[in-house]
Amino acid sequence: MKLKHNGRSTRAVLSLVAAALIAAGCGEKNTDLTVKEPVKTGGAPSTPADSAVSPNESLYNHFILITAQAKEAREVTSFLDANVSKADKATADRMFLELEQYYDKHLPGLNANLAEITTQPGAADKLSRMGYPADFNKIQGDESLKQWLKNQAAGKLALSDRQGDYYWKVDYAALNKAYSAYLSDDLQQYLTIRAAESDVQATSDGSITITRDELGSRILLAEHYLTSHPDGLKKTDILQLYKMYLGEYIHGYRYEAVDENSMKLLPEVKQSYERLVREHSDSKTAVIVGAYLRVLQDNNDVIYNPGKEGESIFGDPKAGIAEFWGSLDKRVQDQFPDSLKPTKK
Repeated sequence: MKLKHNGRSTRAVLSLVAAALIAAGCGEKNTDLTVKEPVKTGGAPSTPADSAVSPNESLYNHFILITAQAKEAREVTSFLDANVSKADKATADRMFLELEQYYDKHLPGLNANLAEITTQPGAADKLSRMGYPADFNKIQGDESLKQWLKNQAAGKLALSDRQGDYYWKVDYAALNKAYSAYLSDDLQQYLTIRAAESDVQATSDGSITITRDELGSRILLAEHYLTSHPDGLKKTDILQLYKMYLGEYIHGYRYEAVDENSMKLLPEVKQSYERLVREHSDSKTAVIVGAYLRVLQDNNDVIYNPGKEGESIFGDPKAGIAEFWGSLDKRVQDQFPDSLKPTKK
Protein backbone atom coordinates (compact mmCIF):
# COMPACT_ATOMS: atom_id res chain seq x y z
CA MET A 1 0.00 0.00 0.00
CA LYS A 2 1.41 3.37 -1.01
CA LEU A 3 1.08 6.00 1.64
CA LYS A 4 -0.66 9.22 0.78
CA HIS A 5 0.86 12.48 2.00
CA ASN A 6 -1.95 14.90 1.16
CA GLY A 7 -0.20 16.54 -1.76
CA ARG A 8 3.06 17.29 0.01
CA SER A 9 6.13 16.95 -2.14
CA THR A 10 8.48 14.04 -1.63
CA ARG A 11 11.10 16.49 -0.38
CA ALA A 12 8.79 17.77 2.34
CA VAL A 13 7.95 14.30 3.52
CA LEU A 14 11.63 13.29 3.58
CA SER A 15 12.37 16.40 5.61
CA LEU A 16 9.68 15.45 8.12
CA VAL A 17 11.05 11.92 8.41
CA ALA A 18 14.57 13.22 8.87
CA ALA A 19 13.42 15.70 11.47
CA ALA A 20 11.60 12.99 13.40
CA LEU A 21 14.70 10.81 13.38
CA ILE A 22 16.94 13.66 14.52
CA ALA A 23 14.57 14.68 17.32
CA ALA A 24 14.29 11.12 18.57
CA GLY A 25 18.06 10.74 18.47
CA CYS A 26 18.69 13.80 20.59
CA GLY A 27 17.09 12.34 23.69
CA GLU A 28 18.86 9.01 23.82
CA LYS A 29 21.84 7.60 21.98
CA ASN A 30 21.54 4.51 19.75
CA THR A 31 17.73 4.78 19.52
CA ASP A 32 16.73 2.74 16.44
CA LEU A 33 13.66 4.08 14.60
CA THR A 34 13.80 1.60 11.74
CA VAL A 35 11.38 -1.30 11.43
CA LYS A 36 14.01 -3.71 12.76
CA GLU A 37 12.77 -3.19 16.30
CA PRO A 38 9.37 -2.07 17.63
CA VAL A 39 9.26 1.63 18.37
CA LYS A 40 7.80 3.05 21.58
CA THR A 41 4.89 5.18 20.44
CA GLY A 42 3.17 6.38 23.58
CA GLY A 43 3.46 10.08 22.73
CA ALA A 44 3.81 12.35 19.74
CA PRO A 45 7.44 13.48 19.27
CA SER A 46 8.05 17.11 18.44
CA THR A 47 9.90 18.02 15.26
CA PRO A 48 11.12 21.33 13.82
CA ALA A 49 8.73 20.81 10.89
CA ASP A 50 5.75 21.05 13.25
CA SER A 51 5.89 24.86 13.21
CA ALA A 52 4.99 24.88 9.51
CA VAL A 53 1.73 22.96 9.91
CA SER A 54 -1.26 22.95 12.23
CA PRO A 55 -1.17 20.79 15.39
CA ASN A 56 -3.78 18.46 13.90
CA GLU A 57 -1.85 18.06 10.67
CA SER A 58 1.37 17.50 12.60
CA LEU A 59 -0.31 14.82 14.70
CA TYR A 60 -1.65 13.11 11.60
CA ASN A 61 1.76 13.20 9.93
CA HIS A 62 3.37 11.58 12.98
CA PHE A 63 0.70 8.91 12.91
CA ILE A 64 1.52 8.17 9.27
CA LEU A 65 5.17 7.71 10.27
CA ILE A 66 4.14 5.30 13.02
CA THR A 67 2.02 3.18 10.66
CA ALA A 68 4.89 3.08 8.17
CA GLN A 69 7.38 1.81 10.76
CA ALA A 70 5.22 -0.39 12.99
CA LYS A 71 5.94 -4.11 13.05
CA GLU A 72 2.98 -4.86 15.30
CA ALA A 73 -0.49 -3.36 15.55
CA ARG A 74 0.02 -2.50 19.22
CA GLU A 75 2.57 0.13 18.21
CA VAL A 76 -0.07 1.88 16.13
CA THR A 77 -2.87 1.60 18.68
CA SER A 78 -0.54 2.70 21.48
CA PHE A 79 0.11 5.96 19.65
CA LEU A 80 -3.57 6.41 18.92
CA ASP A 81 -4.53 5.67 22.53
CA ALA A 82 -2.18 8.41 23.74
CA ASN A 83 -2.98 11.02 21.10
CA VAL A 84 -6.46 10.66 19.63
CA SER A 85 -7.93 12.89 22.35
CA LYS A 86 -5.66 15.71 21.13
CA ALA A 87 -7.14 15.65 17.63
CA ASP A 88 -10.26 17.29 16.26
CA LYS A 89 -12.89 14.91 14.92
CA ALA A 90 -11.85 15.31 11.29
CA THR A 91 -8.26 14.38 12.12
CA ALA A 92 -9.38 11.54 14.40
CA ASP A 93 -11.45 10.20 11.50
CA ARG A 94 -8.44 10.32 9.19
CA MET A 95 -6.26 8.50 11.70
CA PHE A 96 -8.91 5.84 12.26
CA LEU A 97 -9.22 5.21 8.52
CA GLU A 98 -5.44 4.89 8.31
CA LEU A 99 -5.58 2.37 11.18
CA GLU A 100 -8.05 0.27 9.20
CA GLN A 101 -5.74 0.40 6.19
CA TYR A 102 -2.87 -0.70 8.41
CA TYR A 103 -4.91 -3.69 9.56
CA ASP A 104 -5.75 -4.59 5.96
CA LYS A 105 -2.04 -4.64 5.13
CA HIS A 106 -0.89 -6.24 8.38
CA LEU A 107 -3.35 -9.10 8.93
CA PRO A 108 -2.45 -11.36 5.98
CA GLY A 109 1.16 -11.66 7.11
CA LEU A 110 0.19 -11.99 10.75
CA ASN A 111 -2.21 -14.83 9.98
CA ALA A 112 0.41 -16.52 7.84
CA ASN A 113 2.72 -16.44 10.89
CA LEU A 114 -0.05 -17.87 13.05
CA ALA A 115 -0.68 -20.67 10.58
CA GLU A 116 3.02 -21.53 10.67
CA ILE A 117 3.01 -21.51 14.48
CA THR A 118 0.10 -23.95 14.62
CA THR A 119 2.10 -26.49 12.60
CA GLN A 120 4.81 -26.67 15.26
CA PRO A 121 4.71 -29.73 17.54
CA GLY A 122 2.27 -29.26 20.41
CA ALA A 123 1.16 -25.76 19.36
CA ALA A 124 -2.34 -26.74 18.26
CA ASP A 125 -2.93 -28.53 21.55
CA LYS A 126 -1.79 -25.50 23.54
CA LEU A 127 -4.09 -23.22 21.58
CA SER A 128 -7.05 -25.54 22.01
CA ARG A 129 -6.72 -25.23 25.79
CA MET A 130 -7.44 -21.49 25.67
CA GLY A 131 -11.19 -22.06 25.38
CA TYR A 132 -13.61 -19.50 23.99
CA PRO A 133 -13.36 -16.62 24.30
CA ALA A 134 -9.62 -17.19 24.20
CA ASP A 135 -7.84 -16.98 27.57
CA PHE A 136 -4.13 -16.78 26.82
CA ASN A 137 -3.26 -17.39 30.47
CA LYS A 138 -4.44 -20.98 30.10
CA ILE A 139 -1.43 -21.71 27.89
CA GLN A 140 1.07 -23.61 30.02
CA GLY A 141 4.74 -24.29 29.37
CA ASP A 142 5.20 -21.83 26.51
CA GLU A 143 5.68 -18.27 27.71
CA SER A 144 6.93 -17.18 24.30
CA LEU A 145 3.70 -18.21 22.59
CA LYS A 146 1.58 -16.74 25.37
CA GLN A 147 3.35 -13.37 25.19
CA TRP A 148 3.17 -13.28 21.39
CA LEU A 149 -0.58 -13.80 21.52
CA LYS A 150 -0.99 -11.10 24.16
CA ASN A 151 1.08 -8.67 22.09
CA GLN A 152 -1.18 -9.12 19.08
CA ALA A 153 -4.34 -8.74 21.17
CA ALA A 154 -2.91 -5.49 22.58
CA GLY A 155 -3.19 -4.13 19.04
CA LYS A 156 -6.99 -4.47 19.33
CA LEU A 157 -7.08 -7.72 17.43
CA ALA A 158 -9.21 -10.71 18.39
CA LEU A 159 -8.22 -14.36 18.01
CA SER A 160 -11.00 -16.36 16.41
CA ASP A 161 -11.33 -19.77 14.85
CA ARG A 162 -13.14 -21.28 11.91
CA GLN A 163 -13.67 -25.02 12.20
CA GLY A 164 -10.54 -25.34 14.32
CA ASP A 165 -8.37 -23.00 12.25
CA TYR A 166 -7.26 -19.97 14.25
CA TYR A 167 -6.99 -16.50 12.74
CA TRP A 168 -6.66 -12.89 13.85
CA LYS A 169 -9.38 -10.36 13.04
CA VAL A 170 -9.95 -6.73 13.92
CA ASP A 171 -11.61 -6.37 17.32
CA TYR A 172 -14.15 -3.71 16.44
CA ALA A 173 -15.70 -3.90 19.89
CA ALA A 174 -12.34 -2.81 21.35
CA LEU A 175 -11.97 -0.06 18.74
CA ASN A 176 -15.48 1.15 19.48
CA LYS A 177 -14.77 1.34 23.21
CA ALA A 178 -11.43 3.10 22.77
CA TYR A 179 -12.06 5.58 19.96
CA SER A 180 -15.76 6.13 19.28
CA ALA A 181 -16.04 9.19 21.53
CA TYR A 182 -13.40 11.03 19.49
CA LEU A 183 -14.83 10.30 16.04
CA SER A 184 -17.52 11.90 13.90
CA ASP A 185 -21.10 10.61 14.08
CA ASP A 186 -20.45 8.91 10.74
CA LEU A 187 -17.71 6.66 12.14
CA GLN A 188 -19.39 6.31 15.52
CA GLN A 189 -22.39 4.69 13.83
CA TYR A 190 -20.08 2.58 11.69
CA LEU A 191 -18.24 1.29 14.75
CA THR A 192 -21.49 0.46 16.55
CA ILE A 193 -22.51 -1.73 13.61
CA ARG A 194 -19.12 -3.39 13.24
CA ALA A 195 -18.76 -3.93 16.99
CA ALA A 196 -22.01 -5.91 17.11
CA GLU A 197 -20.79 -8.16 14.30
CA SER A 198 -17.35 -8.43 15.90
CA ASP A 199 -18.85 -9.58 19.20
CA VAL A 200 -21.22 -12.15 17.67
CA GLN A 201 -21.21 -12.98 13.98
CA ALA A 202 -24.70 -13.00 12.49
CA THR A 203 -24.01 -16.15 10.52
CA SER A 204 -21.66 -19.12 10.75
CA ASP A 205 -21.34 -22.16 8.51
CA GLY A 206 -24.32 -21.00 6.46
CA SER A 207 -26.72 -20.64 9.39
CA ILE A 208 -28.01 -17.65 11.34
CA THR A 209 -26.39 -17.62 14.78
CA ILE A 210 -28.62 -14.94 16.35
CA THR A 211 -32.40 -14.69 16.48
CA ARG A 212 -34.19 -13.42 13.40
CA ASP A 213 -35.45 -10.45 15.42
CA GLU A 214 -31.85 -9.60 16.40
CA LEU A 215 -30.85 -9.86 12.76
CA GLY A 216 -33.70 -7.51 11.89
CA SER A 217 -32.34 -5.00 14.42
CA ARG A 218 -28.90 -5.15 12.79
CA ILE A 219 -30.49 -4.55 9.39
CA LEU A 220 -32.22 -1.46 10.72
CA LEU A 221 -28.97 -0.17 12.27
CA ALA A 222 -27.29 -0.48 8.88
CA GLU A 223 -30.24 1.28 7.23
CA HIS A 224 -29.98 4.12 9.75
CA TYR A 225 -26.33 4.62 8.81
CA LEU A 226 -27.12 4.65 5.08
CA THR A 227 -29.99 7.13 5.44
CA SER A 228 -28.20 9.35 7.96
CA HIS A 229 -24.97 9.41 5.96
CA PRO A 230 -25.80 9.03 2.25
CA ASP A 231 -22.26 10.20 1.50
CA GLY A 232 -20.73 8.44 4.51
CA LEU A 233 -17.10 7.43 4.73
CA LYS A 234 -18.14 3.79 5.10
CA LYS A 235 -21.32 3.67 3.03
CA THR A 236 -19.95 1.03 0.64
CA ASP A 237 -18.99 -1.31 3.49
CA ILE A 238 -22.29 -0.83 5.30
CA LEU A 239 -24.32 -1.30 2.11
CA GLN A 240 -22.60 -4.64 1.55
CA LEU A 241 -23.28 -5.62 5.15
CA TYR A 242 -26.91 -4.54 4.78
CA LYS A 243 -27.30 -6.74 1.71
CA MET A 244 -25.75 -9.70 3.49
CA TYR A 245 -27.95 -9.27 6.54
CA LEU A 246 -31.12 -8.80 4.49
CA GLY A 247 -30.37 -11.82 2.32
CA GLU A 248 -29.99 -14.01 5.39
CA TYR A 249 -33.10 -12.49 6.95
CA ILE A 250 -35.24 -13.14 3.86
CA HIS A 251 -33.97 -16.51 2.66
CA GLY A 252 -31.41 -17.81 5.16
CA TYR A 253 -33.66 -20.71 6.08
CA ARG A 254 -31.83 -24.03 6.15
CA TYR A 255 -33.96 -26.49 8.10
CA GLU A 256 -34.89 -24.40 11.12
CA ALA A 257 -37.32 -22.06 9.33
CA VAL A 258 -39.39 -24.27 7.00
CA ASP A 259 -41.65 -27.19 7.91
CA GLU A 260 -40.34 -30.33 6.22
CA ASN A 261 -43.79 -31.78 5.62
CA SER A 262 -45.77 -28.79 4.38
CA MET A 263 -42.81 -26.85 2.91
CA LYS A 264 -44.32 -23.80 4.59
CA LEU A 265 -42.46 -21.04 6.42
CA LEU A 266 -42.71 -21.56 10.16
CA PRO A 267 -45.12 -19.13 11.88
CA GLU A 268 -42.45 -17.64 14.17
CA VAL A 269 -40.34 -16.62 11.16
CA LYS A 270 -43.26 -14.93 9.44
CA GLN A 271 -44.17 -13.22 12.70
CA SER A 272 -40.68 -11.71 12.84
CA TYR A 273 -41.27 -10.18 9.40
CA GLU A 274 -44.66 -8.86 10.48
CA ARG A 275 -43.21 -7.29 13.64
CA LEU A 276 -40.51 -5.49 11.70
CA VAL A 277 -43.03 -4.06 9.23
CA ARG A 278 -45.46 -3.08 11.99
CA GLU A 279 -42.91 -1.53 14.36
CA HIS A 280 -40.75 0.17 11.70
CA SER A 281 -43.34 0.93 9.04
CA ASP A 282 -41.53 4.07 7.86
CA SER A 283 -38.26 2.26 7.17
CA LYS A 284 -36.92 1.27 3.77
CA THR A 285 -36.44 -2.26 5.06
CA ALA A 286 -40.15 -2.45 5.87
CA VAL A 287 -40.92 -1.67 2.22
CA ILE A 288 -38.86 -4.67 1.10
CA VAL A 289 -40.06 -7.04 3.81
CA GLY A 290 -43.66 -5.94 3.29
CA ALA A 291 -43.38 -6.83 -0.39
CA TYR A 292 -42.03 -10.25 0.59
CA LEU A 293 -44.97 -10.82 2.93
CA ARG A 294 -47.32 -10.26 -0.01
CA VAL A 295 -45.41 -12.85 -2.03
CA LEU A 296 -45.66 -15.27 0.90
CA GLN A 297 -49.40 -14.70 1.05
CA ASP A 298 -49.73 -15.35 -2.70
CA ASN A 299 -47.92 -18.68 -2.18
CA ASN A 300 -49.82 -19.63 0.99
CA ASP A 301 -46.48 -19.41 2.86
CA VAL A 302 -45.09 -22.37 0.88
CA ILE A 303 -41.39 -21.80 0.20
CA TYR A 304 -40.15 -24.92 -1.59
CA ASN A 305 -41.36 -27.58 -3.95
CA PRO A 306 -40.89 -31.09 -2.54
CA GLY A 307 -37.44 -32.56 -3.11
CA LYS A 308 -36.67 -35.82 -4.88
CA GLU A 309 -37.22 -38.83 -2.69
CA GLY A 310 -33.95 -40.25 -1.42
CA GLU A 311 -32.00 -37.14 -2.47
CA SER A 312 -33.27 -34.07 -0.62
CA ILE A 313 -36.18 -32.95 1.50
CA PHE A 314 -36.55 -29.57 -0.18
CA GLY A 315 -36.68 -28.99 -3.91
CA ASP A 316 -36.39 -25.70 -5.75
CA PRO A 317 -38.10 -22.61 -4.34
CA LYS A 318 -41.59 -21.87 -5.61
CA ALA A 319 -41.51 -19.66 -8.70
CA GLY A 320 -42.79 -16.52 -6.99
CA ILE A 321 -40.44 -16.99 -4.04
CA ALA A 322 -37.42 -17.55 -6.30
CA GLU A 323 -38.31 -14.47 -8.34
CA PHE A 324 -38.42 -12.30 -5.24
CA TRP A 325 -35.13 -13.66 -3.94
CA GLY A 326 -33.53 -12.91 -7.29
CA SER A 327 -34.83 -9.33 -7.23
CA LEU A 328 -33.54 -8.55 -3.74
CA ASP A 329 -30.36 -6.80 -4.83
CA LYS A 330 -32.29 -4.56 -7.23
CA ARG A 331 -34.82 -3.73 -4.52
CA VAL A 332 -32.00 -2.64 -2.20
CA GLN A 333 -30.50 -0.47 -4.93
CA ASP A 334 -33.88 1.17 -5.52
CA GLN A 335 -34.19 2.01 -1.81
CA PHE A 336 -30.63 3.32 -1.40
CA PRO A 337 -29.67 5.04 -4.67
CA ASP A 338 -27.39 7.57 -2.95
CA SER A 339 -25.30 4.78 -1.43
CA LEU A 340 -24.34 3.62 -4.92
CA LYS A 341 -22.89 6.99 -5.90
CA PRO A 342 -19.16 7.71 -5.44
CA THR A 343 -18.31 9.34 -2.13
CA LYS A 344 -17.70 13.06 -2.44
CA LYS A 345 -14.14 14.14 -1.75
